[in-house]
Amino acid sequence: MVESIGQDESVWSNEWNQLTPESEIRMWDFYGLRQWITKFTPRFGKVIEAGCGLGRYVFYLSEMGIDIEGLDFSRPTIDFLNAWKVKNNFNSVFKEGNILNLDYGNNSLSGYISLGVMEHFIEGPGKALKEAYRVLRPGGIAIITTPSVSFNIFLQRITKLIKNTAKIILLNKIQEDKFYQYWYRPGKLKKFVEASGLKISRCCSADILYAFCEMGNYSEKYIKEGTFGYKFSNKYESTFMNFTGSQSVTISIKTAENMYCFLCGNTGAGLASLKVYDVPVCSECAKKKQASYYLKNKKVKYSSPYIINSPVRSESKCNCEFCNKEYITDELFEDYGFGKNVCKDCLKIPEVNFELSNEYVKPVWRKRANV
Repeated sequence: MVESIGQDESVWSNEWNQLTPESEIRMWDFYGLRQWITKFTPRFGKVIEAGCGLGRYVFYLSEMGIDIEGLDFSRPTIDFLNAWKVKNNFNSVFKEGNILNLDYGNNSLSGYISLGVMEHFIEGPGKALKEAYRVLRPGGIAIITTPSVSFNIFLQRITKLIKNTAKIILLNKIQEDKFYQYWYRPGKLKKFVEASGLKISRCCSADILYAFCEMGNYSEKYIKEGTFGYKFSNKYESTFMNFTGSQSVTISIKTAENMYCFLCGNTGAGLASLKVYDVPVCSECAKKKQASYYLKNKKVKYSSPYIINSPVRSESKCNCEFCNKEYITDELFEDYGFGKNVCKDCLKIPEVNFELSNEYVKPVWRKRANV
């Protein structure tokens, strides 16, 4: 039997011990799915990130006024995060927990986020996805991502096959690798998600830039402005060519005859709304501008080309483009990753962050930094 280290708590505790919440937040779009996460994370009801690591999205989405809790099975990581948040004046919630047996009631959550977690179960993600279905309320949204077979991973596999074939010919022993993770293509991930009972709303590959980043040993070597990788990634990320990307992403819904509306948080969204929108929308909210953001097959995209390795923005005075109030930019979150000036108060208004998340997500790539 292959030894599995993908769900070894000590492996992950050691991994997170070499990083910090600050470095994870400031790398911004090193993993490039923020346009999906900000767009589809529910603004009403409780959301969890199952397998939150150092909590960069929990901290970030909390800043947007979203009621989110981070869950991880690494007790040292959770203890560290709860100490760090107090030291840095954050109110985010972090809990130790097992995503195969969540400590949440049936139909209790509006959102379930899992970013690069499901692929680490050697037995497959079925049980974890069934648990996600259980805890989501009618109309609840699941954002599930896993690594995909990018062009770079495909090339690595071909190279490994050639090397192993040569070893067999030379009668050399092939060493069996320890199991760490699977790479699920979108179609494979979709089948797993649908088997749990969730209805797929969106399913595709994404994050072409990261595949070029991998080729450069996680550096900016092949993604600097002007390089082929940079041009290709920016041009084709939101097109059919994103099948070459490094991640698979699914947006799915727990359906029912009467669901919670994504845009107002009230019940009254029917199944018919899912023929028009990617999320449940009630008849009253269908009249709002925000509903147009969620029409089926509307492109999910960044608002501008990637900014590569920009210096960290220092605190500065700005005028909010929503309330015109003067404010100081955030020391840690800078401009909150948007291409429009917004103060902390306006950022928490759902109508404002719906607009920001659909029209002004500004991609910034910074190299992931170790402690």
